[in-house]
Amino acid sequence: GIREASLSTGGAIISGAAYDAIAADMVDMETFACLRACQLFGVPLAGLRGISDGAADLRHVGDWTEYLHVIDEKLAGAVGLLEQAIASGTVSLGAAKPSD
Repeated sequence: GIREASLSTGGAIISGAAYDAIAADMVDMETFACLRACQLFGVPLAGLRGISDGAADLRHVGDWTEYLHVIDEKLAGAVGLLEQAIASGTVSLGAAKPSD
């Protein structure tokens, strides 16, 4: 299946030892903005993220791009699993509750 993870968001690029100070499973700068827009309009959100960085310090662009082909393949598989889960009723696309 598709793994669920907790998400920390912010405006800084986090790498290396900075990960140790974060209790979440992953750090993301974009999904929270999408979530807030979805909440505002009462639209559900499923965020699929491919993580291309990690706990090692980033030294050059290759640190991000080295595994992009693997991430692409895994995200394609996740989209397929999500499609199956929606079709079988395991995942519901019912309307989200609008935020106040």
